[in-house]
Amino acid sequence: MQPHKASIVQDLIEKNRRQFKIPVYQRNYDWSHTECAKLYEDILEAFEKDKKHFTGAIVYIKGSISSSRLSEDLLIDGQQRITTVFLLLKAMLDIAEETNSSLKNEIEDYLFNRHCEEEYKLKLKPVKSDDDQFHKLMHGEKDELDASSNIVANYNFFIKSINRYLQKPNALLSDIMEGLKQLETVEIVLDKSEGDDPQAIFESINSTGLELSLADLVRNFILMSDANQDQLFNDFWLPMEKMVESSSLAEYLTQYLNFRLPEDVNSKNAYEKFKKLFKDKNYTHKSMLTELKKYAKYYALFIGTKSTGYSAMIVSLVKEFRQLDQSTVYPFLFSLFDDFENKKIAEPELVDILKLLISYYLRRIICNVPSNSLRGFFKSLYNRLYKNSTNDYYGRLYSLLATSRTKDRLITDEEFKDNLINSPLYPKKKACKYLMAKIENSGSHEILNTDSMTIEHLLPQKENSLVWKNELGSSYQETYDKYLHTLGNLTITGYNSVLGTKSFVEKKRIIAENSKANKLNKDILNCEHWSKENIIKRANNLSEYILEILKIRAVPINQEFNKSNEDKYSLEDAEVLTGSKPAAFVFEGERTEVNSYVKMLMSFLSIINSLDDKKLVSLAKDNFRITEGANIYLSYDKSILRKPQEVDNTGIFAETNISTRYALLFIKCILEECNVDSDDFEIEIARKKKSEE
Repeated sequence: MQPHKASIVQDLIEKNRRQFKIPVYQRNYDWSHTECAKLYEDILEAFEKDKKHFTGAIVYIKGSISSSRLSEDLLIDGQQRITTVFLLLKAMLDIAEETNSSLKNEIEDYLFNRHCEEEYKLKLKPVKSDDDQFHKLMHGEKDELDASSNIVANYNFFIKSINRYLQKPNALLSDIMEGLKQLETVEIVLDKSEGDDPQAIFESINSTGLELSLADLVRNFILMSDANQDQLFNDFWLPMEKMVESSSLAEYLTQYLNFRLPEDVNSKNAYEKFKKLFKDKNYTHKSMLTELKKYAKYYALFIGTKSTGYSAMIVSLVKEFRQLDQSTVYPFLFSLFDDFENKKIAEPELVDILKLLISYYLRRIICNVPSNSLRGFFKSLYNRLYKNSTNDYYGRLYSLLATSRTKDRLITDEEFKDNLINSPLYPKKKACKYLMAKIENSGSHEILNTDSMTIEHLLPQKENSLVWKNELGSSYQETYDKYLHTLGNLTITGYNSVLGTKSFVEKKRIIAENSKANKLNKDILNCEHWSKENIIKRANNLSEYILEILKIRAVPINQEFNKSNEDKYSLEDAEVLTGSKPAAFVFEGERTEVNSYVKMLMSFLSIINSLDDKKLVSLAKDNFRITEGANIYLSYDKSILRKPQEVDNTGIFAETNISTRYALLFIKCILEECNVDSDDFEIEIARKKKSEE
């Protein structure tokens, strides 16, 4: 590695017979007017003060000599600045030509290599997505330029800025050139033949705070060191990026990792998790890209960017997860759609599963079941269902949900209907609007577009409405407090502000004259006045619609799940479990296999640490004791424990010289410290062999 100070213009750009190439793993040119304006101001200030201006490091890999005897250097860091300087120089060249400035030849020497093949004339070759516009701009093909391109937009910005500057008294184009020559950098030249590691340099640059996204890092990791990086980029990365769109690429990669790995993956740890997965599973660059491209097709369907190859029914059902803002299901859907693509599951069964999952989500939302367990639940769901058998996809899913004893169970029609009638629906706006749209459009030939509509209260939200106090009479306060935000008092309209606090008679007239939501408003229009009884009656009718729309196809329970439930216990069953052997535990929806209570304890503490590392740190610092124990059970000082075992690599140690009863009590006390209901923890016992019974 050769670092030294250099002038951007005179040392880096002026050199003849060299082309800076921006490799395919780099991001697109994305500087806006804001960054360009700052650089331009720095250039003018450097001229006025006749003072050098440092712009940061420029890092590139020393290139090989091509057949044209030209060095092709790969820019690792600095493409945004270098590209912007080239755009400024091009703007200066065009103005120099218009004004017959003597700077014309000098600027051309900065932009173009002399006596080279056409391919190497330009001293900068941007990434593929920017190259076309850059090439046309530099060669004066202005009729074919796209004004929305950052390349073109920033060139136009510089044209306007330079012309504005030249209107000042005594201002010269050479002033800007002198300012440009004051721009300094630290030039870092990497030479692979001398053992320099571009990957390590790139990651160290990122650690200094430059905003490289997860997609930037992964793309670099896969492509930088591959001899076929251009082909891999064109055949795999670019199609994948087009499918999910660049703005969603980082989220896709995080979702993919959550699908592939048992532990929780988030934006902070995703890149390290990705590298570990790549290494542990012995991927090649091509095999990883092949897999990423495959699952990108499914993710594009999930987020609605591309749905080629799927029926209208599947596209419509998957869209409903987006409408409900429920992406925790994606890890399960990745596996499900992979099986569908491989023809292991037929479309009618896939459709039934999607309908079941949508109804499952709605029931949880309406019945106020906390969602904190859903991510873990769906991460492990495929293996729980289909690890040993992929026959009867729907039946196995239905059986697991219907027989579960945890909060992840399938909520019954009776509970669902009771909450639809009596629980506030309005605060759950996405679910509320979704349900109303489903009621109105179910079975209809003409679909009502509800996207621009809003939720309207019949009994208005403003409690001090005298008109409505007279309307409801003595039951006003009771009705207002209990039923204001419930299903029976809500509809959707495109004229919410018009309805406001008007009387029921006026609202009814406006709805009758303007609304196309016939099913939703049928009971409203049939009422003479709005009362508690009519709100409840309408809620009953609408909830019956909803139950029919979200009806779950019941099938005979798979006996495998019935038997497994016979061996499930809670933390309250410590006495009963003494002498038993665990098979697994379920926490936060995720099932973890274990064969001892000590392993259960340590696996649980590892999960807690991944969810909230500060909690264990706090407890360990205080030498945590459980409620019924005098001894310390969690500490940084392992010498005070009888049989310490470290939690991951945290330096926190847990006591493992412990009975079944105290292991379960330990877990229960940690849950209490984390304000988590112990009912969320379920224990599965290993079934005894007949010879042991």
